[in-house]
Amino acid sequence: MVSEPTSATGSNTKQSADTGPVSWSLFALAAFVLVALQVELAFHKSINWDEFFHLSQIHTHLRGEAVQWQQTPHVPLFSWVPSFVSEPIDQAIWIRLMLLPCGIITAIAIWLTARRFTDNTAAAVAAIAWFGAGYVFMHSFALRADMIAAMLLTLALCAIVNLSSRWLALIIAALLAALAFIATMKSLLYLPAFAAVVVWRLDLLKNIGVLAICAIGAITVAGAIYMVLPSGVARDIVTLLEASARRMFDAGIFPNGGYFLVQLATAPAFTAMIIAGLWAQRKADGPFPWWLPIGLALPLLSVVIYRNSYPYFYAFILPPVAIAAAWGVQSVTKRYSIKAVLLVTVMGAGILSLAEDRSVIDNQRIVHAGIAEIFPEKVPYIDDVGFRPDYPRAVPHFASGWSLEVYRENDHAMYDHAIETVVSPMLLRQGYALEQLQPDADDPMALLPEDTAALRDNYLQHWGMIFVAGKRFEVSPDARTYQIKMPGIYTLEGGAVTIDGTLYEPGDSIELKRGAIEVGPIMKGGTAIRWGDNLAVPETPFPQDPLFTNY
Repeated sequence: MVSEPTSATGSNTKQSADTGPVSWSLFALAAFVLVALQVELAFHKSINWDEFFHLSQIHTHLRGEAVQWQQTPHVPLFSWVPSFVSEPIDQAIWIRLMLLPCGIITAIAIWLTARRFTDNTAAAVAAIAWFGAGYVFMHSFALRADMIAAMLLTLALCAIVNLSSRWLALIIAALLAALAFIATMKSLLYLPAFAAVVVWRLDLLKNIGVLAICAIGAITVAGAIYMVLPSGVARDIVTLLEASARRMFDAGIFPNGGYFLVQLATAPAFTAMIIAGLWAQRKADGPFPWWLPIGLALPLLSVVIYRNSYPYFYAFILPPVAIAAAWGVQSVTKRYSIKAVLLVTVMGAGILSLAEDRSVIDNQRIVHAGIAEIFPEKVPYIDDVGFRPDYPRAVPHFASGWSLEVYRENDHAMYDHAIETVVSPMLLRQGYALEQLQPDADDPMALLPEDTAALRDNYLQHWGMIFVAGKRFEVSPDARTYQIKMPGIYTLEGGAVTIDGTLYEPGDSIELKRGAIEVGPIMKGGTAIRWGDNLAVPETPFPQDPLFTNY
């Protein structure tokens, strides 16, 4: 049951967009085309590094290893998928298809909320414009926590605005917002939108006492929840909040301003609505207070200082802005018509879809197949993002800029430690940090010197970017000592050589333990030991084209 909310000015009058009669079949057609384009992209858009990392968390959980409970809703929601789909890339695709309804539900929630301030038509235009808006269209189905949280938060705003019982609305909204916060802590960026809608719905500006009571009550409830939480859970939340606050807002002004400009340019109709919507509410004597659309749009200002305002961020942060944009529909459609706005939105999405390089996911499949051919058993490995999610990672971190900063500050050679403690026969040298194994000493994005030396000296190139554990021996008239960090079976390559007093011929298998071995003398260059008993080398060439699109 819904009722007409009372505005902060004491009126329950909607601000009509005066959009005129329009066939709802036109909206249905636009929505259908956008969804169809997204479904096609879900199958053919390359898997992003974040998506591989999140899928690797699911497989980590399935192996019985610990995965942090915060910011990982995909783990409990989709851990069943690998039981039904064997290949990791296909697993990611099917999870994308299950996440796609999150964007659709978010668009419906935008419409249900915005129509309380304007009318059905204007709200529908705003919702569809959001769904097809640049990076939103390209990333709202990605295997991330973001769209789950955005859906929950937009439904919470919708509940506050639409439910007849104010207190029931607040309780439901609080529960939805709490779930969103567990999904991703950047849900806090929605606070200005929630503050504006709550103050408007409860008409708090007319009663400062009630406003103060609500504020004190909210703080008290938050404190009580913190006190009753298990100590470990509370500590995890505080630690993550502190780390996020310290790292996410210290990258200067517009740390990713280029993406912001691209978002504005690739969604011209939506951008125009936002500007027009804020401009339309500049008069204090309008049917709604001027601060309401501003509060809804304020979350977007986070891109000015938020470090991780990458393309996928816009699918998360723009839903409340879309509600504010509904106020601008009248101005835009009066000049260009609803049909033109919908056409521009659909065409923009179509152009972005056509521009997507669909060959990249084929490259990813080739490399996945090659890894399975080299290592049929799922061996531990080292890489940047969890590219082969179903194989265990020796260093289970995502080497993002933030992670590398923390890693360098801690000054702990984790890669060297990993190969000394976990037998990790495979190294995928993809990603800047793992590609630069001869870095400048002052390069802030490089690994520590101990780690670069460990990776450089204990792996041999095998197939493209795939390296395997091994040692290359230098020509020497005398025996020399080498350190073996990973025990196991190795195959001799190059020329015959004496190892620990035993002569081996090329192609022989040698079982080595961790520790020092005595090798030589060596008279022929190119002598080396390579992990495994004559490991396979895929006949298919390693792809020369990129394994990832930029975004």
